[in-house]
Amino acid sequence: MNPFEHVKNLHTKKRRWEDFNDEEKKSFNVFIINKTLSFNPNYLNIVNMVQNYTGLNQVLSQKEVFNLYYSLLPTKFRFYKWIKGEKTKKDKEKAEYLAMHFKVSTREAYDYLNILDKKTIKSIIKNYKNDTSRKTIQSAKK
Repeated sequence: MNPFEHVKNLHTKKRRWEDFNDEEKKSFNVFIINKTLSFNPNYLNIVNMVQNYTGLNQVLSQKEVFNLYYSLLPTKFRFYKWIKGEKTKKDKEKAEYLAMHFKVSTREAYDYLNILDKKTIKSIIKNYKNDTSRKTIQSAKK
């Protein structure tokens, strides 16, 4: 049973925790369930409350989390899309230039892309267009 089936079951209330076999109980991943439910803005308070007692604190067991959600969530089920980040090839190239300029990782450079204005990014890239260190990045990819 995947996490999305567990979330659907929490809403439809067809099966209780006792109805699951051991393998299905193991597949109830509290972190993923919390993440999935948090995409619904109406559940944020509930998920926030549950997260305070799971994870590193580990006060609640899987069974207790299941029963808590089972009793708190409404029976009306609405699927909220999983949010995925989009990275284009153009953004990757810009991030590489920013990484060179600020001497940070490419991953951190993506944050700079979101923070800096377009004019600043363009001027940084313009300075590095003819730089020889850029060639080392491209040759390392091959």
